[in-house]
Amino acid sequence: MLYAISELTDIDRIREYLKSDIHYAAYSLGDLEPPYSEHATWYAASRTGEIEGLALVYRGLKPPILFLMGDVSALSAMLLYGIGPDEIFFNIKPDVRKMLESFYKIEEAHTMTRMRITGGIFKPIENTADPPTPIVTLGKEHVADIINLQEEASRADGRDTRDVAFSPEMIEDGYYRGIYQDDRLVAAAGTHIVARQAGMAAVGNVVVHPEHRQKGLGSLVSQAVTQALIDDKLELIVLNVRQNNQPAVKIYRKLGYRQVSTFIEGAAGRRQAALAR
Repeated sequence: MLYAISELTDIDRIREYLKSDIHYAAYSLGDLEPPYSEHATWYAASRTGEIEGLALVYRGLKPPILFLMGDVSALSAMLLYGIGPDEIFFNIKPDVRKMLESFYKIEEAHTMTRMRITGGIFKPIENTADPPTPIVTLGKEHVADIINLQEEASRADGRDTRDVAFSPEMIEDGYYRGIYQDDRLVAAAGTHIVARQAGMAAVGNVVVHPEHRQKGLGSLVSQAVTQALIDDKLELIVLNVRQNNQPAVKIYRKLGYRQVSTFIEGAAGRRQAALAR
């Protein structure tokens, strides 16, 4: 039986399907709400009326994000149909990778650990500096400093700038905290997404200047953002970290974060010959 491929606009139906794997789909649940929903287009594959494969194309970042969830054969049918931009930053389960490679040439890929925290398991760490390191709330006036910090850290780490999921709009609706030294932003953390209807938030954009690492600054700004989210009663608080980044995993575990899902993210370009139309 062939799959019926269609754009999906029934938000309740999408939400119900995403909740079947809430930790993997946490970010996408947030994309159902404004302002993120303005950039989101959803597609479904079905043979019997039930969703068997779901795809999200999110155009609020460059390159656009392609999120896939569901049965591999259903997802394959959607990509064969032509869903998905030519250049993407993808989020997939590990068992989907081989299928994705039939349609896209993967330029880079990283196995990611998704971690979650709640108020009940949050363990604040002590700000042991004397005097304590001041942590400031970052707003629109700090966007240039955040971008400069991210660029300096990316160059030092040899990191592809497409892997930095930040846009200035994130500051307006999010929670960002930073540490300045000598009028220079040397550490920052924030949120990729805050979706109040879903009660979820994703901590991200944690970055420390290469000259100021190994001082616990990343822990302090991550803790400050996490504390603010917990104080505001957000229940589904998650973050992503590369599976091989054990120092960062250790920091997050120390704060109380626990692993809840594994997925693969990366950049890829469409194999044009794979298109059906």
